[in-house]
Amino acid sequence: MTDFGGAALEVAYNPVPAAGRVARHQATRVRLALQALVIVAVVALIWAIARSSFDLGTLMGMLIGWAVVFVVMFTIQNLRLRAARKDLLTINEGTVLRLDPSGIAMRREQRVAGSGGSGRPGRPGGSAGSAGAQASGPEAGSSGEPGDSSPEGVPAHPADPALDLVRWPEVAEFAVLGSSLGAGPVVRLVDSGGHRWEVPVSWLDALPGTIDSAARAWSGGRTGLDVTGLDRPF
Repeated sequence: MTDFGGAALEVAYNPVPAAGRVARHQATRVRLALQALVIVAVVALIWAIARSSFDLGTLMGMLIGWAVVFVVMFTIQNLRLRAARKDLLTINEGTVLRLDPSGIAMRREQRVAGSGGSGRPGRPGGSAGSAGAQASGPEAGSSGEPGDSSPEGVPAHPADPALDLVRWPEVAEFAVLGSSLGAGPVVRLVDSGGHRWEVPVSWLDALPGTIDSAARAWSGGRTGLDVTGLDRPF
Protein backbone atom coordinates (compact mmCIF):
# COMPACT_ATOMS: atom_id res chain seq x y z
CA MET A 1 0.00 0.00 0.00
CA THR A 2 1.35 3.40 -1.00
CA ASP A 3 0.79 6.63 0.90
CA PHE A 4 -1.78 8.77 -0.92
CA GLY A 5 0.74 11.59 -0.99
CA GLY A 6 2.64 9.56 -3.58
CA ALA A 7 1.63 8.36 -7.03
CA ALA A 8 -1.32 6.29 -5.83
CA LEU A 9 -3.05 4.67 -2.92
CA GLU A 10 -2.92 0.94 -3.57
CA VAL A 11 -5.02 -1.12 -1.17
CA ALA A 12 -4.24 -4.82 -1.09
CA TYR A 13 -6.30 -7.80 0.00
CA ASN A 14 -5.84 -8.57 3.68
CA PRO A 15 -6.78 -12.15 4.69
CA VAL A 16 -5.87 -11.74 8.38
CA PRO A 17 -9.35 -10.67 9.65
CA ALA A 18 -11.04 -13.50 7.72
CA ALA A 19 -8.55 -16.01 9.12
CA GLY A 20 -9.30 -14.64 12.59
CA ARG A 21 -13.03 -15.21 12.05
CA VAL A 22 -12.35 -18.83 11.08
CA ALA A 23 -10.21 -19.35 14.18
CA ARG A 24 -12.86 -17.79 16.47
CA HIS A 25 -15.68 -19.90 15.06
CA GLN A 26 -13.58 -23.06 15.32
CA ALA A 27 -12.77 -22.26 18.95
CA THR A 28 -16.44 -21.60 19.72
CA ARG A 29 -17.46 -24.92 18.17
CA VAL A 30 -14.87 -26.78 20.24
CA ARG A 31 -16.03 -24.96 23.38
CA LEU A 32 -19.64 -25.96 22.73
CA ALA A 33 -18.62 -29.59 22.31
CA LEU A 34 -16.62 -29.54 25.55
CA GLN A 35 -19.52 -27.94 27.42
CA ALA A 36 -21.81 -30.67 26.15
CA LEU A 37 -19.47 -33.40 27.40
CA VAL A 38 -19.16 -31.71 30.81
CA ILE A 39 -22.94 -31.39 31.20
CA VAL A 40 -23.48 -35.02 30.24
CA ALA A 41 -20.82 -36.14 32.73
CA VAL A 42 -22.30 -34.02 35.55
CA VAL A 43 -25.82 -35.28 34.89
CA ALA A 44 -24.62 -38.89 34.81
CA LEU A 45 -22.75 -38.39 38.10
CA ILE A 46 -25.75 -36.80 39.81
CA TRP A 47 -28.03 -39.56 38.56
CA ALA A 48 -25.65 -42.24 39.83
CA ILE A 49 -25.36 -40.67 43.28
CA ALA A 50 -28.89 -39.51 43.94
CA ARG A 51 -31.16 -41.25 41.46
CA SER A 52 -33.82 -41.85 44.09
CA SER A 53 -34.28 -38.09 44.56
CA PHE A 54 -35.07 -37.35 40.90
CA ASP A 55 -38.05 -38.13 38.73
CA LEU A 56 -36.81 -39.87 35.60
CA GLY A 57 -39.41 -38.22 33.35
CA THR A 58 -38.51 -34.70 34.53
CA LEU A 59 -34.80 -35.37 34.11
CA MET A 60 -35.25 -36.76 30.60
CA GLY A 61 -37.38 -33.76 29.65
CA MET A 62 -34.65 -31.39 30.81
CA LEU A 63 -32.01 -33.34 28.91
CA ILE A 64 -34.04 -33.37 25.70
CA GLY A 65 -34.66 -29.62 25.96
CA TRP A 66 -30.98 -28.95 26.51
CA ALA A 67 -30.05 -31.26 23.62
CA VAL A 68 -32.34 -29.33 21.24
CA VAL A 69 -30.77 -26.02 22.28
CA PHE A 70 -27.29 -27.47 21.86
CA VAL A 71 -28.04 -28.84 18.38
CA VAL A 72 -29.43 -25.47 17.25
CA MET A 73 -26.42 -23.56 18.60
CA PHE A 74 -23.95 -26.06 17.16
CA THR A 75 -25.64 -25.92 13.75
CA ILE A 76 -25.55 -22.12 13.70
CA GLN A 77 -21.89 -22.18 14.63
CA ASN A 78 -21.14 -24.65 11.83
CA LEU A 79 -22.90 -22.39 9.32
CA ARG A 80 -20.89 -19.40 10.53
CA LEU A 81 -17.67 -21.38 10.28
CA ARG A 82 -18.52 -22.51 6.76
CA ALA A 83 -19.26 -18.92 5.68
CA ALA A 84 -16.01 -17.69 7.24
CA ARG A 85 -14.01 -20.38 5.45
CA LYS A 86 -15.71 -19.51 2.16
CA ASP A 87 -14.81 -15.83 2.63
CA LEU A 88 -11.21 -16.74 3.40
CA LEU A 89 -10.94 -18.86 0.24
CA THR A 90 -12.53 -16.06 -1.80
CA ILE A 91 -9.92 -13.47 -0.86
CA ASN A 92 -7.41 -13.05 -3.66
CA GLU A 93 -3.88 -11.66 -3.58
CA GLY A 94 -2.54 -8.34 -4.79
CA THR A 95 -4.19 -4.95 -5.22
CA VAL A 96 -7.97 -4.77 -4.91
CA LEU A 97 -8.46 -1.00 -4.83
CA ARG A 98 -6.43 1.84 -6.32
CA LEU A 99 -7.01 5.57 -6.10
CA ASP A 100 -4.95 8.04 -8.13
CA PRO A 101 -5.46 11.18 -10.22
CA SER A 102 -7.15 9.19 -12.99
CA GLY A 103 -9.95 7.85 -10.74
CA ILE A 104 -10.93 4.85 -8.63
CA ALA A 105 -10.02 1.35 -9.80
CA MET A 106 -11.29 -1.87 -8.26
CA ARG A 107 -10.44 -5.50 -8.94
CA ARG A 108 -12.56 -6.90 -11.77
CA GLU A 109 -13.54 -9.96 -9.70
CA GLN A 110 -15.36 -7.64 -7.28
CA ARG A 111 -17.89 -6.50 -9.89
CA VAL A 112 -21.35 -7.66 -8.83
CA ALA A 113 -23.70 -5.72 -11.12
CA GLY A 114 -23.85 -3.99 -14.47
CA SER A 115 -24.16 -4.90 -18.11
CA GLY A 116 -21.54 -7.39 -19.12
CA GLY A 117 -20.59 -8.06 -15.50
CA SER A 118 -18.22 -10.79 -14.49
CA GLY A 119 -21.03 -12.95 -13.14
CA ARG A 120 -19.22 -13.47 -9.87
CA PRO A 121 -21.63 -14.11 -6.99
CA GLY A 122 -21.68 -11.07 -4.76
CA ARG A 123 -23.24 -9.74 -1.61
CA PRO A 124 -26.82 -8.55 -1.94
CA GLY A 125 -27.08 -4.89 -2.82
CA GLY A 126 -29.89 -2.41 -2.98
CA SER A 127 -30.38 0.82 -4.83
CA ALA A 128 -27.89 3.61 -4.37
CA GLY A 129 -29.88 5.45 -1.76
CA SER A 130 -27.32 8.01 -0.65
CA ALA A 131 -24.55 8.48 -3.13
CA GLY A 132 -21.12 8.93 -1.76
CA ALA A 133 -20.21 11.00 -4.77
CA GLN A 134 -22.26 12.38 -7.65
CA ALA A 135 -20.83 12.67 -11.13
CA SER A 136 -19.98 16.19 -12.17
CA GLY A 137 -18.17 17.88 -15.00
CA PRO A 138 -17.56 16.53 -18.49
CA GLU A 139 -17.38 12.82 -18.96
CA ALA A 140 -13.94 11.38 -19.28
CA GLY A 141 -13.65 8.65 -21.85
CA SER A 142 -11.05 5.92 -22.18
CA SER A 143 -7.68 6.70 -23.65
CA GLY A 144 -8.47 4.79 -26.80
CA GLU A 145 -5.19 2.91 -26.66
CA PRO A 146 -5.21 -0.82 -27.43
CA GLY A 147 -5.92 -2.98 -24.43
CA ASP A 148 -7.23 -0.14 -22.22
CA SER A 149 -10.64 -1.75 -21.73
CA SER A 150 -11.66 -4.91 -19.97
CA PRO A 151 -13.52 -7.59 -21.96
CA GLU A 152 -16.74 -6.46 -20.27
CA GLY A 153 -16.51 -2.93 -21.69
CA VAL A 154 -15.25 -1.09 -18.60
CA PRO A 155 -11.88 0.66 -18.98
CA ALA A 156 -8.96 -1.17 -17.41
CA HIS A 157 -6.45 0.81 -15.39
CA PRO A 158 -3.32 1.40 -17.50
CA ALA A 159 -1.07 0.62 -14.53
CA ASP A 160 -2.86 -2.63 -13.65
CA PRO A 161 -5.07 -4.33 -16.27
CA ALA A 162 -6.68 -6.48 -13.55
CA LEU A 163 -8.43 -3.37 -12.19
CA ASP A 164 -11.55 -1.75 -13.65
CA LEU A 165 -11.14 2.03 -13.79
CA VAL A 166 -13.91 4.50 -12.97
CA ARG A 167 -12.74 8.01 -13.77
CA TRP A 168 -13.58 10.72 -11.27
CA PRO A 169 -16.34 12.41 -13.33
CA GLU A 170 -18.02 8.99 -13.78
CA VAL A 171 -18.21 8.07 -10.07
CA ALA A 172 -21.88 7.89 -9.04
CA GLU A 173 -21.41 6.30 -5.61
CA PHE A 174 -18.45 5.55 -3.39
CA ALA A 175 -19.64 4.47 0.02
CA VAL A 176 -19.41 2.02 2.91
CA LEU A 177 -22.66 0.11 3.43
CA GLY A 178 -23.91 -2.84 5.41
CA SER A 179 -23.95 -4.33 8.87
CA SER A 180 -21.43 -6.24 10.97
CA LEU A 181 -22.86 -9.64 9.98
CA GLY A 182 -20.63 -12.06 8.11
CA ALA A 183 -17.63 -10.36 6.52
CA GLY A 184 -19.03 -6.99 7.61
CA PRO A 185 -19.69 -3.74 5.73
CA VAL A 186 -18.57 -3.36 2.12
CA VAL A 187 -17.00 -0.58 0.13
CA ARG A 188 -19.31 -0.02 -2.84
CA LEU A 189 -18.27 1.69 -6.07
CA VAL A 190 -20.89 2.54 -8.71
CA ASP A 191 -20.20 4.28 -12.01
CA SER A 192 -22.53 6.37 -14.15
CA GLY A 193 -23.25 3.35 -16.34
CA GLY A 194 -24.69 1.33 -13.45
CA HIS A 195 -21.74 -1.02 -12.96
CA ARG A 196 -21.21 -1.86 -9.30
CA TRP A 197 -18.23 -3.24 -7.40
CA GLU A 198 -18.23 -4.30 -3.75
CA VAL A 199 -15.49 -5.51 -1.43
CA PRO A 200 -15.78 -6.07 2.34
CA VAL A 201 -13.92 -3.51 4.42
CA SER A 202 -12.44 -6.39 6.43
CA TRP A 203 -10.67 -7.61 3.27
CA LEU A 204 -8.72 -4.35 2.89
CA ASP A 205 -5.38 -3.40 4.38
CA ALA A 206 -6.36 0.28 4.63
CA LEU A 207 -8.87 2.04 6.89
CA PRO A 208 -11.91 3.86 5.44
CA GLY A 209 -10.47 7.16 6.68
CA THR A 210 -7.32 6.67 4.62
CA ILE A 211 -9.36 5.81 1.52
CA ASP A 212 -11.60 8.85 2.06
CA SER A 213 -8.62 11.18 2.37
CA ALA A 214 -7.08 9.85 -0.85
CA ALA A 215 -10.38 10.17 -2.73
CA ARG A 216 -10.85 13.79 -1.66
CA ALA A 217 -7.24 14.66 -2.43
CA TRP A 218 -7.28 13.36 -6.00
CA SER A 219 -10.84 14.34 -6.92
CA GLY A 220 -10.34 17.95 -5.90
CA GLY A 221 -12.69 17.51 -2.95
CA ARG A 222 -15.67 16.44 -5.11
CA THR A 223 -15.61 12.76 -4.09
CA GLY A 224 -15.19 11.12 -0.71
CA LEU A 225 -15.96 7.78 0.87
CA ASP A 226 -19.48 8.10 2.30
CA VAL A 227 -19.79 6.25 5.62
CA THR A 228 -23.31 7.40 6.56
CA GLY A 229 -24.72 3.98 5.64
CA LEU A 230 -22.20 2.04 7.72
CA ASP A 231 -24.75 0.67 10.21
CA ARG A 232 -27.77 0.28 7.98
CA PRO A 233 -28.58 -2.90 6.05
CA PHE A 234 -28.43 -3.12 2.27
